[in-house]
Amino acid sequence: EKIELLLSRGADPSVRIHGRTALDWAIKQNQPAAAQILRQAEAKRSTNVESPVLAAAKQSPKPVLSSDIDLPTHRGAERPNDFALVIGIEDYQSLPKADYGARDAATVRKHFEALGVPARNIISLEGSQATGSKLKSYLQQWLPRNVKPESTVFVYYSGHGAPDPENGDAYLVPWDADPMFLTTSAYPLKQFYSELAKLKARRVVVALDACFSGSGGRSVLAKGARPLVSKVDESVPSSANLTVLAAASGSEITGTLDDQAHGIFTYYFLKGLSGGAKTPRALYDYLKPKVQDDARRQNREQSPTLAGSGADASF
Repeated sequence: EKIELLLSRGADPSVRIHGRTALDWAIKQNQPAAAQILRQAEAKRSTNVESPVLAAAKQSPKPVLSSDIDLPTHRGAERPNDFALVIGIEDYQSLPKADYGARDAATVRKHFEALGVPARNIISLEGSQATGSKLKSYLQQWLPRNVKPESTVFVYYSGHGAPDPENGDAYLVPWDADPMFLTTSAYPLKQFYSELAKLKARRVVVALDACFSGSGGRSVLAKGARPLVSKVDESVPSSANLTVLAAASGSEITGTLDDQAHGIFTYYFLKGLSGGAKTPRALYDYLKPKVQDDARRQNREQSPTLAGSGADASF
């Protein structure tokens, strides 16, 4: 009765005295009735008490990310010969996050489908799926095997870029890459463009939401390294069919819009597509001043670039 009275007044049976709980003492003193009451109290308490992790999760629900461009407002006729490769990486295997990278890619995929690119013709590599080997396989084997001379190919990348401090070469950084070993684990930007330029397609349009300064944003640098070059080589090869829209130029870094949960460049890229931009140049003319303006509000500079042939050809 005394034990039940104490428990009813809030006594904690898990408290230890000289290393033993009340249940331990009841067993030691050969008090089976008391031990049974304490066992029941412990079972009831463990059922009612939440773990700190669960309690914190209930107190701080994960925010729902949303944007006014998450759902396309346009819908085009199906384009059965067109293809898209969409790459988005946010949580890297062993690198800092590229904020909203995977979310960017998932939304871009929806917009490419809305343009009319068949879902079966869209390859989406997000997060841990965006490994170096998969990127290489789809660029060097799958696209060349499937693309037709009348195809338009859309390629989108959202994630980290990296510079080689020794020679200024730029690299895309797959999910499993290591900036310490760029030449063996990352994908050279020159090769990326070269593979796309070799496609026997009517047109290849690339949108690149990454930067290569190594100074932050969507760029990384090997730990302890310092860039030794004043300019990173992001040049686009001469090609009759390749056009590239890139998020930033030179030593600039890319930024994000937290209220939209997207990269700034990607947000306005999709705004332009939804608004009916018909050519890469029209899209560029729309997004560049808006990206610059939002970047300045964040007290920095970010100027998208347009390069390659076909800037005035319709998508």
